[in-house]
Amino acid sequence: MTEVQEKIKVFAVCGPTASGKTSLSVTLAKKLHAEVVSCDSMQIYRGMEIGTAKPTADEMQGVPHHLMGFQDPAEPFSVSDYVALAGKVIEDIRARGKNVLLVGGTGLYARSLLKAVPFTENSRDDEIRGNLEAEFAADGIEPLYARLKELDPEGAEGIHPNNMRRVIRALEYCMVTGEPFSKQAKDSKAVESPYDGKMLVLSFRDRETLYGRINLRVEQMFADGLLKEAEDYFKRYGTPGQTSVQAIGYKEFFPYFEQTASLEACADKLKQASRNYAKRQLTWFRRNKAIHWLIREAGDTGREILENARRIVSDFDN
Repeated sequence: MTEVQEKIKVFAVCGPTASGKTSLSVTLAKKLHAEVVSCDSMQIYRGMEIGTAKPTADEMQGVPHHLMGFQDPAEPFSVSDYVALAGKVIEDIRARGKNVLLVGGTGLYARSLLKAVPFTENSRDDEIRGNLEAEFAADGIEPLYARLKELDPEGAEGIHPNNMRRVIRALEYCMVTGEPFSKQAKDSKAVESPYDGKMLVLSFRDRETLYGRINLRVEQMFADGLLKEAEDYFKRYGTPGQTSVQAIGYKEFFPYFEQTASLEACADKLKQASRNYAKRQLTWFRRNKAIHWLIREAGDTGREILENARRIVSDFDN
């Protein structure tokens, strides 16, 4: 008789930018004797601390955080790379007798890990990818995204039109396999996940409260030295075509560095881009009916949210 492998319990604390994930997750991690595994697609990069809102040492409060600041911004990194790396980190954490808390705003990373979304190597073709990248260099992203919408409307809906790498990857998959890229997610239902995961998502009842917090965060980033960090990034990596250049907090200042826009205009653009991103994050999370929502009120201390989160995870194996 085959022995049934016990699944690893993993709780994810997700939500839009500036919703309070770091504070809640650090407090929860202490209660659960857990370590944090980041699921943020931009906090993986080195030298992008302020603009990606990586938690500081003081904010971490001694809780170990993994998968932050390890990747060169010039090198490609995919969701499948993340799933593989996160799996190894989780194994190591569990081997040391600790629990696992997944934390971040990239819902795709969290879902792909917890649901074991498959990523097949036989869907890759370097020649096709090279041709698509050449088309992007010549004509931009719009024609490629329009083609993806024709081949796979459902898949295109889940990919931001400016995310060059994901658009090209989805097109490559469609052209190599003859199947929609979105079929990957549907096929994942047949794959047994090694994790028993629950996703907690922070948000505010009043959208304007969240937007106000985002504006204040941007102003604090300026005070912490964001402009210098963005300028350093621009000098080293400020060219189209790599994933890290999509990071909100950096590309918005490129017109300022190129002397085609004022600093005030770029700062306003960053605030707007951050608010739009939060809106997209919330839309993405709402599609998942299994999510446990943690709804905050304006001016709250977060204490009630913490208690609600603790109740949800009360069956966690300590």
